[in-house]
Formats: sequence, C-alpha cells, structure tokens
Amino acid sequence: MIHRAGLALAMGLLIAAPGCDDGPAPTTSPLALRTCRLNVRFTHRGVPGLIGVSGDFNGFDAAVDPLVRVEGDTWAATVALTPGEHRYRIEVDGRPFPDPANPLEVRHRGETYSRIVVPDCTRPAFTLSERRHEGGPVYALTLQRVDAAVGLDAASVAATVDGDPVAVEVQGDTVRFDARSLPRGKHGFRLTARDTAGREAEPLEAPFWVEPELFRWEDAVVYQVFTDRFAPAERDFGPADRVRPIGARLGGHLDGVRRKLRDGYFARLGINVLWISPMYLNPDGIWTGVEGGEPRYESYHGYWPIQPRRLDPRFGDAAVLEGLIAEAHAQGIRVLLDVVLNHVHAAHPYYAAHPAWFTPPGCYCGQADCSWAARIETCWFTPYLPDVAWQDAATLTTQVDDALWWIERFGFDGLRVDAVPMMPRFVTRALTERVHARFEGLGTRHYLVGETFTGPGEWSRIRWYLGPAGLDGQFDFPLMWALRQALAWEATPLWDLADAWATSEAAWAGSTAVMGNFVGNHDVSRFISEAAGQLDGGFEQAWEAPPPIPESPIAYARHLLALTFVFGVPGAATVYQGDEYGQPGANDPDNRRPMRFGSERTAPEQALFERFSRVARARACLPALRRGALYPLRAERERLAWLRDLGDGAPAVVALARDPDEPRLQLGLPPGHGMDGRAFVDVLSGQRVAVAGDALAPLALPAYTPAVLVPADHPCAAVAAGG
Repeated sequence: MIHRAGLALAMGLLIAAPGCDDGPAPTTSPLALRTCRLNVRFTHRGVPGLIGVSGDFNGFDAAVDPLVRVEGDTWAATVALTPGEHRYRIEVDGRPFPDPANPLEVRHRGETYSRIVVPDCTRPAFTLSERRHEGGPVYALTLQRVDAAVGLDAASVAATVDGDPVAVEVQGDTVRFDARSLPRGKHGFRLTARDTAGREAEPLEAPFWVEPELFRWEDAVVYQVFTDRFAPAERDFGPADRVRPIGARLGGHLDGVRRKLRDGYFARLGINVLWISPMYLNPDGIWTGVEGGEPRYESYHGYWPIQPRRLDPRFGDAAVLEGLIAEAHAQGIRVLLDVVLNHVHAAHPYYAAHPAWFTPPGCYCGQADCSWAARIETCWFTPYLPDVAWQDAATLTTQVDDALWWIERFGFDGLRVDAVPMMPRFVTRALTERVHARFEGLGTRHYLVGETFTGPGEWSRIRWYLGPAGLDGQFDFPLMWALRQALAWEATPLWDLADAWATSEAAWAGSTAVMGNFVGNHDVSRFISEAAGQLDGGFEQAWEAPPPIPESPIAYARHLLALTFVFGVPGAATVYQGDEYGQPGANDPDNRRPMRFGSERTAPEQALFERFSRVARARACLPALRRGALYPLRAERERLAWLRDLGDGAPAVVALARDPDEPRLQLGLPPGHGMDGRAFVDVLSGQRVAVAGDALAPLALPAYTPAVLVPADHPCAAVAAGG
C-alpha cells in the first residue's frame, strides 16, 4: 500500500492530503485554514554568528529570516511565502544546509537547494474527505472545502464528468458526488465553485475509476509491451519479418496492441496493467550501438527522443493512442508509459537551444576512463545521446513538465522511469511530487516505477530511490538474478532464493514501495535461453549466433517455475512480452525478437503459455495471491513452499520442486488459516488436497513442477482452470 499523507506537513505546509486507493478515505476533522508559511526546524550545536533561512524570497540573505533557539540545540523560524515555487537553504555562518524535513531539492547554477511549492492560500480549495465503494461499481466521493473564513456559495458549485455536467449534493462546506450510474472504467472529474465572498475556488480536477473492486498496485499483473516488436496494425508478425535485421524497425503498431486487447489476449493472462514502450518521436537512420563496431540499430525502441511532446507516427497517431487507452480503461486495465528523462538524442531541440543543460561529451558509459561506478550521473550512452546535467532549475522543471504532459494529454495511469541511477535522486522525487499532486486529488494512485539496473545483491542502490517521497516502486533486479541462479542455472539451492526474497523484503521495509518482480526484460537475455544452456555470455551472439527455440522440456519447466514464483510472491507481477510462452533470445537486441502468436508457436511454447495463463489468472482472481501476507512453509535445497493469506478465509499455497528425491510434499499450515475440513485444488494439475487441522494431505510434486493451491470451494478455482 502506497501512502504519501504527511509529505506536505513534513515540508512545513499545512495542506490536506488526499485519501488512498484501498478503502474509504477518513472523514476530515473540522475545516482548517491553509497556511503558506515555511516552518523550519534545524539542529545545531554551539552559538553561531548567523543562522537563518536563505531563499529566493529574501534575496538569499539569511539575516532577513533568522532562526531562533527554541530549546536545546533546536533552532526554528517561520517564513511567510508567496504562491509559487521557491528555492531556499539554511545557512549557518555562511555554510549552506538543505532543510532536513524537506525531501525535495533542486540544483541551480550548480548548487543544491531545498525546493517548495506553495499554493495560493487566498483561494478556497477542496480536498477529498471520504470515498465509498460498496458492493460493485458504486463510487461516492465527498469533498470538503479547505478554508474556514467564509461559507461556500452553493449556487456556484458546478461539476462535470468526462466533460458532461453532473449533479452533486451540497451540504454546508461539503460536496457529494455519486458515480453509481457511470459505466465501468476511468473518468475525469472537475469541480468549480465560489465562496460567499465571491472568491473562485481552485478547480478540483482529477481522474477516478468505477470498477467492481477498488484496485491497489499490489494487485498489478503487468505486461510489458515493446511496441515495435509486438504486432503490426492488421496482422501478426510472420516468417518474413523474422529474417529482417534484428536491429531494424519491424513495424509494430499501437493498433496491433489494441487488436490483441480486443481479442482478449491480455484478459486470458489476467493482465490488468499494460506497460507501453516510449512513444516519443525518434530519429530516422541507422546508428552504431553502445558496443561500437558493426552492430547497427534503428530507433525502433523509442529511447532516443528528438521531440519531448510528439508521438512517433510510426506507432500511430494521437487518435490511435487515445483509442488504445480508452479500450484498456473500459476493460479495467491501467496503462503505464515508459519515459526517458536522463538523456535525449542529439537532434532534440533542447540540445541545440540549451547546451548548458547537458554534460560535456567525451565520457561514454563503461569505457576505461569513464566507468559506470564513477561517472554514472554524467556519462553519455553514446556520442549521439547527450546526458542531462540537472545543474539548472529550468532543466528539472522542463523535463518533469514534459513527462506530466503525456499523462495529462492521454490519460496514462503512471510511468516507468528509465535509467533512474543516472540521475540525481531529486529528479525522481520532483517527478513523484508533481504527478501525485496533479492527478491524485480523488485518491487515484498513479504508479511511478523506476529502473535501477543492478547486478546480484545490490539492494541498497535500488532502495535509495524509494521512500514516502520517492518512487512508488522499482524493479527488483537482485531477485531476478537470484531466480536465474536458482532456476535457470541451478547454481544455488532453492533456500538461497528464499533468502533473496527475505533480503528484498527487508530492504524495502518502510519504503511504502510496491516492487516489480520479473524473470526478465528488454535489457537482459531471455530466461528460457539461459535455462536451456544456449548462451555463451558474449554480445556478439545476439548478432552472429542467436539461440534457437529450445527443445529441452526441462528448460520450459524451469521457466514455468520462475514465472510461478514471480506470480506467487507479493509485488507487481510483471511479464515481458514473449515470456508467457518462452520466447528465446540472447542479449539486446536479440531479446527483442518479434512476438509469435497461434500457429507460429511450437507445441512446447503453447503448452507453457496455457499452464502459465492458469497461474496468472489465479493471481488476478484471488486476493490472497496479490495482497496476502507471505508465510514460509518449506525452504529446502530442491523445494520451496509458502502460504499467502489475507485473513479472508481464502488463502493460497504456492510450491516449487526443482529435482527432489521425494515426489510428495507434506506441508503444515500456520494457525488461523480457515481451511480446516476444506480442501485446496492445484490450478495447474487439478490435484485436490484435503486439509485436516493445520496439515495438508501429501501433495504430489514431481521434479520441475510448480503448484498453486487455491480453496477448492472458491470461484477462483474455476476461473484459473478456465480460459
């Protein structure tokens, strides 16, 4: 569960926070006046000559707003601010310090400041005070005015949904809106009003959803769409497409994604979130990749922007993207957009107009004199991809504004942020603050998930960008590598995989994050080829000797074990297109082969797809598999088992066997599971397992077999088995 309540208070501004996605928002206490004052508290030992707040509001003169000692070593000041964005620091005898209570920062002319955005406190405003969601697609919002000076002019209140006027109920300073008559999907709400003194309230404009069950990002079953390689507009890729150079643009189109959406392809996998590759206009031509030498690429992937707010027509026009998102929303599916903030292509107008916004060329990531470790925030990927320097406040404002534009214009439900560790942390914090402030007035969470590519064991690097003021989640690369070590390569006992999961949980504890779990993505070799032992580890293999479709049954079994693990543990379960049937591939770009559907798949691939779809549908259907606490049941060299329990009487058990000596597994359950006298059924095999007291009957679990046990009397047992 993601919460950001209290962030504004931590910054010293008394601003009411919106409710969250996971139930009715609490009813507010009596109306409180907003104040536009910066409240600073700072700890300093000793007797300084001058200690004060220095900011753009006082000419950066700390003597204008001094701090005074309030008790012990604590110093404080309250500073009145005008509406807008401000930069400030605390100064002690000329030495600058950031505000320790403010997580937001910015660099300007190379120096770091705390950053604060102040509302216009002379205007009334509304905040969400209650949200009800009861027994189906019923959605009621109660909004409360934040300003106790004068009353609300009831006759002035006007509201629209999706641009059409709707009726609201006004009682004193509250406005209530009932959405039970609206169709399922995402809607846009706008509220305007005046107070009895004639002051215009700040319009409340925000999206909300009407759906049978309130969605939380723990519920996410994410499908990563690499648009150019997914499907053309009116057909699927065929053999002729697959003999084209793998670095070339192949012609995937947003209409191809929409076609599969209409065909029910994603529904069959229980998908409720689509992650779409970048949509920026990219350059024409053929370019040398980061490896140098012979490999050549076109900009099929979208990661080389040459315009910040223009859709690449090779993926479709604005109407096509609008139609895809509208269709997804009507099916209850969220859509994330991949955004690039770290760099641009050299043809981008910002590079010509603002060269100071970028780091100097010459340091290219990974070269001997420009190591990733030492220069990760300043190196360029290639000589044609200028790296953003973040040394000017205008850079941060512009880049974040551009990212928000895509949500504003097309209605995306969140962002996947590329290359997070290549930017200072204040960049993703600014993006987070702006997205949540702009789009979550009605409590509809927008998920910001980051990519901090790491090797095995590097949990701390990922954790740095999380927290209540940080990203909502990141992809758990250390867990992905642990999966490969245990299940693709069989290099470690399964209890090491359990330990890696526990380490991940400890690393993210207290961060409020919903992490993305996955077996692979577009930047690493394909799991199935690793599991088949077909990769030599060299970049040249992607171009010179790409691995064939595996024939080994064990490779497909290992792959299903890994997918079952990802879909059986807490987090946003994520599948990269093609992994649902075991798409082979070496490193980039061979890991981005065009999708295959229907008869283009081999029998083992289709069998894997059918089995995995049962696991995915079980997760999408059963709340315990999404939100339930995880209780370890068994961690052996060759077997793992755990319980997911939400306390609702419908727990689930997930078990994996690699190559055990014993094909039957005896499991006990923790007290309070609610299954005594009932039975589980394995959604993969149909095996029925009785429960007596706190013990399961022996579970048949042969080598290289997963099991996902759901209550046999629960509707999700049939949902998972169907299809």
